[in-house]
Amino acid sequence: MSSLNESQPKSPPKKVAKARSYSDKTLKLLFALCGNQCAHPECSQPIIKAATLSSPNIVVGHISHIYAHSGKGPRGNPGMTEKQLRQADNLMLFCPTHHVIVDGQHETYPAVLLKQWKEQHERQYRENLSAKITDIGFAELEVVAKALLAPAAVGNGDFNAIPPAAKIAKNKLGATSTMLLTLGAAKSREVERVLQSASQLDSTFPDRLRNGFLMKYQELRAEDFDGDDLFLAMYEWAGGGGGDKGREAAGLSILTHLFVICDVFEK
Repeated sequence: MSSLNESQPKSPPKKVAKARSYSDKTLKLLFALCGNQCAHPECSQPIIKAATLSSPNIVVGHISHIYAHSGKGPRGNPGMTEKQLRQADNLMLFCPTHHVIVDGQHETYPAVLLKQWKEQHERQYRENLSAKITDIGFAELEVVAKALLAPAAVGNGDFNAIPPAAKIAKNKLGATSTMLLTLGAAKSREVERVLQSASQLDSTFPDRLRNGFLMKYQELRAEDFDGDDLFLAMYEWAGGGGGDKGREAAGLSILTHLFVICDVFEK
């Protein structure tokens, strides 16, 4: 006689949707260039909602694929590999509303249009950051530099410089990191003035600033960050998380200056 369990028809196993995952590099490239704003050209909603007195920052944006994750999805392209579909070039960040609209009405929003939006959005971010860097002055740089100091100076080794191009190659930095370094270099002389002025009152100031960056660099290296992942993580840290555009611009300027003149990053 069959048992009750044996006599009952077995239900088919439920299919579990495969979670989409992205590399740290992909996510950092994507978030670094979004300017914390929805990629829809008529939308200014943030991708990361700022912290409140009682709550931390929260990511409210959604990742959309230009060519769908599935060949049968919105703007599907079966000819693309899994790796190509997950790269930052094929991804955009939208607010929740436009994420639903762009994918739900994908016939109205073809891949060619989304590519134009992405290029325009990232170009606007570069232009805005460049303008912010131009606007910041001695006072802003000094405030941010003080915020990045290590508690005490520590012997940091060799600060001899090598050509920036060689250092970029040594650290395996790509186009986005190189672009950010190029923008940040515009304020290198002003950062040097800040360090010289601060050192007249506190002779340890330049070394403490370098040490602050080195400590963060070593922390990230211990977590297996390297290349663009490492640079973009340092950029995010120096810029205070990207919530304040002036702080972001000043942080990038200081990071660039230290990248060029001392042993922060491999050389």
